[in-house]
Amino acid sequence: MARLIPNIHIEEISLKPERDVARILVKQLPDDVRVFHSYPWLRPDRNDRTGTITLKEGEADFLILWPELGLLVLEVKGGKIEYDADGRRWHRLLSNGGQRDIQDPFEQASKNLHEIVRRLKDQEYLGKNPPFAFGYAVVFPDCMYKGQMPPGADPAICLSAGDLKQMERRLKRALKSWSWQDPPRTIDKGELNKVLRVILPEFRLLPVLFRTIEEQEEALFRLTEGQIRLLDFLGSNTRVAIEGVAGSGKTMLALAQAERLAAQDRKTLLLCYNKRLASWLKESIPDDYRELIEVYHFHGLCSDWCRRAGVTFNPGVGDEVDFWRHEAAELFWQAIEALPERFDAVVVDEGQDFYADWWDPLELINADTEKGQLYVFYDPAQNLYNDMGSSIPALGEPFELTLNCRNTQAIAFTAGEVLHREIATHPRAPLGVDTEIVVEDAGEKAIRLLNGWVKEWVKKEGIMPSQIVILSPFKRANSSLKTRHHLSGVSLTEDMLSWRSNKEILFSTIRSFKGLEADIVIIIDVIEPGSMDIFSRADLYVACSRAKHLLKVVSQVDEGRFFGADGASSA
Repeated sequence: MARLIPNIHIEEISLKPERDVARILVKQLPDDVRVFHSYPWLRPDRNDRTGTITLKEGEADFLILWPELGLLVLEVKGGKIEYDADGRRWHRLLSNGGQRDIQDPFEQASKNLHEIVRRLKDQEYLGKNPPFAFGYAVVFPDCMYKGQMPPGADPAICLSAGDLKQMERRLKRALKSWSWQDPPRTIDKGELNKVLRVILPEFRLLPVLFRTIEEQEEALFRLTEGQIRLLDFLGSNTRVAIEGVAGSGKTMLALAQAERLAAQDRKTLLLCYNKRLASWLKESIPDDYRELIEVYHFHGLCSDWCRRAGVTFNPGVGDEVDFWRHEAAELFWQAIEALPERFDAVVVDEGQDFYADWWDPLELINADTEKGQLYVFYDPAQNLYNDMGSSIPALGEPFELTLNCRNTQAIAFTAGEVLHREIATHPRAPLGVDTEIVVEDAGEKAIRLLNGWVKEWVKKEGIMPSQIVILSPFKRANSSLKTRHHLSGVSLTEDMLSWRSNKEILFSTIRSFKGLEADIVIIIDVIEPGSMDIFSRADLYVACSRAKHLLKVVSQVDEGRFFGADGASSA
């Protein structure tokens, strides 16, 4: 029994003559024969007069691929058919006594065959004819014929109702009549695969990554009910601590609160720890509020006020670590006392990284000191710098943001596994793609891996460089990318402005990127968390939670050590 393609029930074929012929072909022809029903073709056709190119279409009633004999196009003309020899015209007799002109079935079969052979020549045989027999035949399942064949026809390729019971024998005769070899050359397995590649080309519709990210972005509701309640709460409270998990929108809400205060004509200090985050926040301030909102990272604020107050600010003298942790805040205090300027409100993001003695000058810089408006956003799990532990001012019971609304469920799950705790996501958050963790030492194999990902995303999937960031525990000079300036032809940069202008992929240390986010994050040079001061489990958690839609990890340790002794496998 031959195989019918497409794989449908024969009774689904709408035209009875074709349905009858299909049933006979499947029943009589050998098992290795493929019978393609209603096989379409489409090709561009040039108009010599106008020079325009339009598409020309056609369809073969049946295309028979017979490995033993060759390729045959079979045209079916059902009903009562007549041929007018004087006019060389074909027509079908209608039930009302009229007639309708039809195309010459032999010419039609020939055209269909040559279009299919042309495609084979172009795609698989370098412009030459296939080495096996190919031809066409016409079957009139409702008619018998007598007399001589019309021009363009031959008894070997003209089948009638009387031939239906011996269809296999008649089609063998037709194909042998087209063969220039005796016996006909068989189609071997390799050639059969070639022909099938053309007749049944692989066509797959794959979800494009940039569209997937766009759809997921719409599904990540940035303003949850908890966030709405918080903004309402902040409207009636002047001193509040807000504790939120990574991805809960703390930075966005800190910015929103600063803008709300500025809208009330309050001069507001928006402060964070991370220099790059401060730069991003500054860019995000609407023009209407730029005179009322000043954005700093803490040490930048210390340095700027000391300079304006004439207080010497020199981190290169003495113990540099002690300078940044404690002495800078003391010098800042002196600068505040020397300058008359104050703020009506202070909004702090990344509060978990602030040391206890930093809060005193921040109270002093507030116009109402300890009674002034102060809003502190923090996440104890993201404490990367304060070895004394988070020390948030006594602002009452913190307002908690427990839902992650930045990451897909898959990424939030990975971040939670790093901390050995569940991170709740918004009920409508997209599932996303599972985190991929590849165990590979830093070297050429790791570089090839990064090249492959970047090539796939940027050159095939429509992803922009500004959607990708590569994070490492180490500065670039000490990372596995220290000698690399490009990945798959796309430049690498450490400059945020260049990255945001969509020119290059950003390389950053994990700590420098804290508070920021990207659609796609690759974490490289992963060592066992806690084995070095610069890479704790909190660092790994921060790194994973920076990815909004896709997270890839190149780790030098296996997943067990990546997640810790009590951790589970990746998402």
